[in-house]
Amino acid sequence: MLTPNTRRDAAIGRREGGQILVLFSLMIVVLLMFVMAVVDVGFFLHERAVAQQTADAAALAASQELPGDAVTAEAVARDYVERNGMDPAAVDISFRCTTQVTTICTTGSGTYDTIVVTPHGQAPSFFGGILKLVGAGDLCWVDGCGVQALAAACRGSCGPIGNAPVDVVVALDHSGSMTTTDLANAKSSIETLFTDFNDEYQTVGLTVTPPVKTTNHCDSIEFWTQDYTWLSAPLDDNFQTSPHVLDDFSPPVQYSQCVERGGPSGVHTNLGSPLQAATTELVANGRPDVTHGIIMLTDGAANIAPTVTTTTTTTVAGDTGWNACDPDSEAPVTSGSGDNNGFQNDRNDACNNGSGAADDDNSGTSSSTSCTSTAKDRHDFWEFNLPGDIPSAATITGFQVKLDAWANSATTRNICVDYSTNSGSSWTSFGTISLSGTSEQSYVLGTSANLSGLGWTESNFGDSNFKLRLTMVSNLTTTDFDLDLVAVKVHYTEEDTSSTTTFDGSLGPCDWAVQQANAAKAAGIEVYIIGWGVSAYDSCSRDLVTSPYYNMDAADFLALLATDAEHFFNEPKSEDLDPIFSAIGSSLSSGSRLIE
Repeated sequence: MLTPNTRRDAAIGRREGGQILVLFSLMIVVLLMFVMAVVDVGFFLHERAVAQQTADAAALAASQELPGDAVTAEAVARDYVERNGMDPAAVDISFRCTTQVTTICTTGSGTYDTIVVTPHGQAPSFFGGILKLVGAGDLCWVDGCGVQALAAACRGSCGPIGNAPVDVVVALDHSGSMTTTDLANAKSSIETLFTDFNDEYQTVGLTVTPPVKTTNHCDSIEFWTQDYTWLSAPLDDNFQTSPHVLDDFSPPVQYSQCVERGGPSGVHTNLGSPLQAATTELVANGRPDVTHGIIMLTDGAANIAPTVTTTTTTTVAGDTGWNACDPDSEAPVTSGSGDNNGFQNDRNDACNNGSGAADDDNSGTSSSTSCTSTAKDRHDFWEFNLPGDIPSAATITGFQVKLDAWANSATTRNICVDYSTNSGSSWTSFGTISLSGTSEQSYVLGTSANLSGLGWTESNFGDSNFKLRLTMVSNLTTTDFDLDLVAVKVHYTEEDTSSTTTFDGSLGPCDWAVQQANAAKAAGIEVYIIGWGVSAYDSCSRDLVTSPYYNMDAADFLALLATDAEHFFNEPKSEDLDPIFSAIGSSLSSGSRLIE
């Protein structure tokens, strides 16, 4: 039987159970809403992360096309967006310049170094629609939330120098066309580059043009005959005392700052050889799998290149020409020689062609026709002034005797010729001339090679040594011999040495430089060229006309040396070089990277 208390307790229990049910229902609603929020927010965060990853990947990939091709860069970015599952049409893409170097980035000309990618998406709302049943409006969590991300990436020459390992050789033009102020600005910028680098990651070296003395790398050579080197400082990984603090005594730092303008007289801007030296150093001593670079600064086209001299020796025949005797260097033989008076009349005329003739009247004292007869008149002649006309190193091959002579009627009319090389102490028969007429004719005795192999020298024909003796021979003692000229010609050979200087392996200075730049590129080296204050009138004028670069404008030629257009800087000398060197350093040590 229920007592009143029992009935009262039952009523209270029923009331409390109802309250618990209400509280439990409310807790279920709250829990469901919490689960809904966790799920939808989780999807939102996931979609936003995907959007950011997509933006980063698209920006980095697209920046590889900068600064040269913004159109392709945009296409690459949209392609990456689509491949990551987002709508390529729902992405905002813009470009800008991060570097201050106008030759790299100029918005007005459509060249940029930075791309900004902003993809838009929608994070789904799986449970938010239920909220509409309880009167929620068009809130983010009801219909799904928009997702947006942003990434900016630049390529190379933007931002600070990175810590990527790099081996760099700077090639400095310190020729006479660089003023003291120009060279000081160039040195300062090289010093800035070396300071911005970190020798824990980067190594640096130095080549120069014109070259420096091997004994002192601060001094330019004055003559090409001096010992010299193009590589003034090999690659050095210890050029700082601490990060970004230079060691002034390290070779790259010291020699880049102490070298002065100068060089040999005349043109001396050789751009190929310092490029060759830099390439050789990087290939031989650069670290493997590390970016290698050459930075060359010059103010003009190359105007000198290695040459080779070819010496050619040929044997050339020569002669002294006809040399008559000295008019006072003649005399008759006065004993054992017929009348012993030789040419007794006008005898000097025999040494003076055309002025008259020496005359031997009624020659001889017998009818003997022997050249050795003591009954025949004889006459000696000397001082033909031959040694001065014979080259000192010549090889004498022969000599000839010329007589302009005649005789009156006789059956035998001969002039026998003997010579002496010891002032007449002994005589050698040279030959006999037969006169063929009664009027003046020229007769030549001997050949150009009748002394070949006998070893005669010019001393044999010395004025005090060499003599001719003429013996007049006739079968009548009434024969008159006339002589208008007696002359001697000496024949010889000599070696003619000629030298021809040509470019060694190139068609000229610019062709040589292009060859060496191409060799560097083939070795995987990035070649940066800074044309600083290049004159519009400068050109490759010293190349051969067969060179493809003959008369090419200096700026166009220098651009060919660089890896590509992005590696070439053509700046006036009023431009500050620091940003250019910093941009190149950044490009070498950083590549493409995210900056936002």
